[in-house]
Order: sequence, then structure tokens, then C-alpha cells
Amino acid sequence: MNGIVVKEIKKKFNKKEVLKNINLQIKPGKIYGLLGRNGAGKSTLLSIIANRIFPNEGDVMLDGSTVFENDEALGQLYLMSERNLYSKGSKLKQLFVTTELLYGALIIITPKNWPTYLNWI
Repeated sequence: MNGIVVKEIKKKFNKKEVLKNINLQIKPGKIYGLLGRNGAGKSTLLSIIANRIFPNEGDVMLDGSTVFENDEALGQLYLMSERNLYSKGSKLKQLFVTTELLYGALIIITPKNWPTYLNWI
């Protein structure tokens, strides 16, 4: 297994080059962090790896196979982002119900009740 290999990725939005000659290898069984300022290209790179957007140049490989138009490779990748979190037509009340089902009850901490929850921190 080679993991994910990114080769010579370039991406432009209009005339602004946001990624220039990006090369990296993400090895299986390792944990990586991607750090940078807002607008540095982190989300753009991850979107290219997940085949959500396409590079102007370069290639992304998963275990030796390109991810471009490769359902088998793409079936092994998932990129969670705010776009996926809630649909556009969601109602606020339903969002709270769904969040409670997934994560437990919503607790609103105020200056009056914060000492009660101080031990949780």
C-alpha cells in the first residue's frame, strides 16, 4: 500500500494560483495535520484529493491508482466539511433535534450556571 500520493498539483482560481507544485505522500496508518493560515489552500488541496474539485495540473494517486474518475479509489476517501453537515433546506429546530440525537443534549452555559459545568473542563 502506497497510501495517498500527490504529484505536482497546481490549482488556479481565475488568475490567482492557490496551489503551486504540491507534492506529498500520506502513508497508511499514520496521522497527519495540515496547518496554514486562512486562504493558504488547505481546503483546496483536500478537495482535490477527494476529487471534489480538479487540479489544473498534477495527479492524486491512492495505492498506485489515480483517484480521477475512479469509483473504487474514491470509495475509500471521504472529506467531511461544513458543506456536508446540514442541507440548505434545514430548519433550525430540526438541526437542534438532529444534533441532540447525534451528540447528546445541547447545554447552553451562561454566566449564571457556568460554575455548575466548570468541573467538566
